[in-house]
Amino acid sequence: MVYRMRLFSRIFATFCTVIVCAIFIASFSFWLVQNSLAENRFKQQRNFEENLLSSTMNAFQARGDGGIREQLLEWSNSPGGENLYVITGDNKADILGRPIEMEDIDRAHEYALLHPDSKLVQIAYNPLGEEYLFMVRGWNHERVPRLPSPFFIPGLPIAPIWHEFIILNFIIVVGLLAAYILTNNITKPIRVLSRGMARLAGGELNTRISHQLVARRDELYSLAVQFDHMANKLQKLVEKERHLLHHVSHEMRSPLARMQAIVGLIQVQPQKQEQHLQRLESELSRMDLLVGELLTLSRLETSELPMTVETIALVPLLEQIVNDNQAVAIQNQQKLSLRCDIPPKTQIEANESYLYRAFDNVIRNAMNYSPENSEIVVHAYDGGKQRWQIDVSDNGPGVSEEQLPHIFTAFYRADSSANKEGTGLGLALTKHIIDRHHGRIYAENKLPKGLVVHFLIPKYTQAKMKQNKSAIKLPHV
Repeated sequence: MVYRMRLFSRIFATFCTVIVCAIFIASFSFWLVQNSLAENRFKQQRNFEENLLSSTMNAFQARGDGGIREQLLEWSNSPGGENLYVITGDNKADILGRPIEMEDIDRAHEYALLHPDSKLVQIAYNPLGEEYLFMVRGWNHERVPRLPSPFFIPGLPIAPIWHEFIILNFIIVVGLLAAYILTNNITKPIRVLSRGMARLAGGELNTRISHQLVARRDELYSLAVQFDHMANKLQKLVEKERHLLHHVSHEMRSPLARMQAIVGLIQVQPQKQEQHLQRLESELSRMDLLVGELLTLSRLETSELPMTVETIALVPLLEQIVNDNQAVAIQNQQKLSLRCDIPPKTQIEANESYLYRAFDNVIRNAMNYSPENSEIVVHAYDGGKQRWQIDVSDNGPGVSEEQLPHIFTAFYRADSSANKEGTGLGLALTKHIIDRHHGRIYAENKLPKGLVVHFLIPKYTQAKMKQNKSAIKLPHV
């Protein structure tokens, strides 16, 4: 929580500073542009007013009072013309009767006497000696009057400063609000992730968060999707571990109980000690096999150690597996044959020891479930789609269609295997091995009876070998 608030505060302060500064800079820049334009307009107006005053004096000298009145009436509606005044000396009033402050007239008259060269205020006399004051209203303004500040509020007077503080506070409030909205928008996914991680760490493995951020569709949403992917994978691993522990405890209980019974028999029947020791050795071998297969399955499911794959010949590998199992087939009075419809030099990318174990598990399983005088056939051919296909078929009882999809699950025992010895891990190991080789394995019943297990192994290509040299990850044997 402390770190989240610190991050929120930093982002919030940064956005506040940026937004408020941006508003200040934009307002001040606009004010500078407006001030520059006003200065230019003021200079142009002054030049125009100076020309008007000069023309009016010329009209006065040429036509007297009538020329002045005519000239002023003509320019009264033109921009700048309304600021030109002519004050008669007798009554000190505008020649057209327009209102003007006496104080302004006195200041202009005094200034004209002191500055006879002024272009905005001049004194002239008619032939009778009467005095006329020609002036441009606002003659004493040498530059444009102060513009409203960047924070001017229309409708309020310019002179007071207090309204600038109002607009300043308004800018700060708007900046704080915008910064809060932006900061909350950024930190909300972080808070969602934090809560999700806390729930996941607390044991709620079904925690998912991407649906809370689905409207974003940005990098933070992608992070939430990755979190869900991680949580889903973690949940599956934990469920597998629980499933494994459950079945291990179940599978271990039976041999341990039998060994305890054998030890008891040895104590009460010492004359049959040798017979009981043989049974005890058999149970220990079975338990050793179970533990070995459990360790192998655990490595296949969880190990991420890279393993260098090698190019192997597929046909000689199948021939070796079939030959190694001929003795068992003969003992079971069965026939084990290999039919290869692929080139003898066919090569694949694989871990030879693991692939050997995968095929051997299925072939031994087929021999175990097939009756006497039956035939187990291993058939290799081109499966299309850049894959070689190897089928292992038997004449056993098969598996019910409802149970068929589950036979590759660890410790799953179909009804047809109720009276058969085994750990229930062979086909599960086989599936993991084939999956790690980027292949596929599945089974189906055949008519009139029997089961066919299909192996699909990717074909070897030189380009693929260079590109995916270490793509397959398997633990070392």
